[in-house]
Amino acid sequence: MPDGEVTVSDSDIALMMAMKDEEGLRLFLQRYGGPMKAYLKKYYAHVLQEHEREEAFNWAIHNIWRFAERYHEGKGKLTSWSFRITQRAAQSVIRREISFCSKNREYEDDFDPADPSSEYDGTAQLFGPDDQRWEYVLKAIDTLPALQKAIIQADLAADGTADAQRLTEIHGTSKNSIYVSRNKAHENLKKRVDELMRQSAGKRQ
Repeated sequence: MPDGEVTVSDSDIALMMAMKDEEGLRLFLQRYGGPMKAYLKKYYAHVLQEHEREEAFNWAIHNIWRFAERYHEGKGKLTSWSFRITQRAAQSVIRREISFCSKNREYEDDFDPADPSSEYDGTAQLFGPDDQRWEYVLKAIDTLPALQKAIIQADLAADGTADAQRLTEIHGTSKNSIYVSRNKAHENLKKRVDELMRQSAGKRQ
């Protein structure tokens, strides 16, 4: 580090942003803007187009700046908090449900934009990582026809149900085709997961 150069801590950056000091935002973007974009590309390139990832990034920055005073170091590092907000922003774009950070929410003392929105019930997700069948689900997804696989991947990335309209635009099909393909995908997944579990049980006997 060059003589005389002072390293600003994450805590200082968070405090500056909480006080609406734009230098804090500049320092935050300098330190974490690149990694946030890399995160979006790594985990969402298969379900979000480039301009949608940029939209998610901008929305995440908006929330980080706007709700900086809600960040508490005791809840974790600034980078972890920011990446959770980035994840929620990406899920919002996939679902086209940006309402979770509507202006009314900023007046709720317990609102944290890094936490899942209470409006997201996730009921459309067939299985989850905590389910003992998860490893079989991942294998089964790879066996689905292309459109069914893409829809399921988008639903998982959204942690719920991906917006049908954006899926029609990406895949050049109709909403009806998306609905039908999603239903078929769920049916095929259940059958394929059962098959894989039976095969696994048979090998252990």
